[in-house]
Amino acid sequence: MHFSGALVAEPCLVPDENTDIRIDFGTVIKKYLYQYQRTKSQPFMIHLVTCDPSILSTVSVTFDAVPDSELNDLVMIDATSIAQGVAIGIELANGDLLPVNKASPYTQLSNGNNVLTFGAFVQARPTVIENKTLIAGDFSATTTFILAYQ
Repeated sequence: MHFSGALVAEPCLVPDENTDIRIDFGTVIKKYLYQYQRTKSQPFMIHLVTCDPSILSTVSVTFDAVPDSELNDLVMIDATSIAQGVAIGIELANGDLLPVNKASPYTQLSNGNNVLTFGAFVQARPTVIENKTLIAGDFSATTTFILAYQ
């Protein structure tokens, strides 16, 4: 029998309550999407605790998900969704789009607790807007955030 592995030093911990972040967009009005194409951002945060920047001093976040077929930088909604014609976008704190499966710029870590702030929004596909074919109903989407340290 042979056992192997790798012991790594991570500079921060993600608290248990932050491993399953849920964002509720509430009710999104079709007429609003036809007029503005997307909703305003809903802020959300990833908390990092007991950070030790002497181990590694910066962090980047990648949101790993299936990209939408038309809005390739956005997260595709789950196949079980009743609503059709929308995707979920993620923004950096400054409002810049963070494309799905792309790493955010590295952020300097402070000793102790750190908060990484993002925004999420619902956007209608351009062809759906053009053809007025949004389908109303519940929707959901899933992404996994991956932290990379340097």
